[in-house]
Amino acid sequence: MGAAGTLREFAPALPEKDRADLLATVLNESERLNRFIANLLDMTKIESGAMEPNYAFHYVGDIVGSALNRASKITGEHRIETDIPPDLPMLRLDPVLFEQALFNLLDNAAKYAPPGSIIRLQGWVDNGSVILQVMDEGPGIPPGDVERIFDTFYRVRKRDQVRAGTGLGLSISRGFIEAMGGTISAANRTDRPGAIFTIRMPVPEEIPDLAVAKTDDAA
Repeated sequence: MGAAGTLREFAPALPEKDRADLLATVLNESERLNRFIANLLDMTKIESGAMEPNYAFHYVGDIVGSALNRASKITGEHRIETDIPPDLPMLRLDPVLFEQALFNLLDNAAKYAPPGSIIRLQGWVDNGSVILQVMDEGPGIPPGDVERIFDTFYRVRKRDQVRAGTGLGLSISRGFIEAMGGTISAANRTDRPGAIFTIRMPVPEEIPDLAVAKTDDAA
């Protein structure tokens, strides 16, 4: 009998703490199911070629903040470090797709890295592109998995304590980033154990001056 069934059958006889724990389990499983269904729909759009980004100009730091806020429950047992300079150029992208790609990377990092470890996001400009990296302190990617880690339904071999996944999150991140004209790659860290995912997005040739626009609107 699952948590929902137990709660339904025995709620009146259970202590308040047990009821609260069962309810939290039900909510967590519901959220996981919702993410699974959303991932299936996203993967269907990618594979059918129906993915059409809704482009606009955005600052990467704003979307990073949204993704971190959304993933706060998943990353709650980890320490988050960010190094996203405020003066990074704006990018032409779909903020919903980009946030989902980052969310999936954060979910993956939290899944494989032990509690209390650091998940780090850092960004900089390099040769006409904005680079954004998500780094964890997990065991890293087995050598045989590095080339296949973005394949649909492919899951890295996991230890017993790693929560289950669908093998869709990283595939969706790649599909979304590539649909917006960027690239994403995976590797192992060289400074310590852990994985590192690198997103490279091209800087637009023409970027609107939003500061000037806001001043004109205010006038």
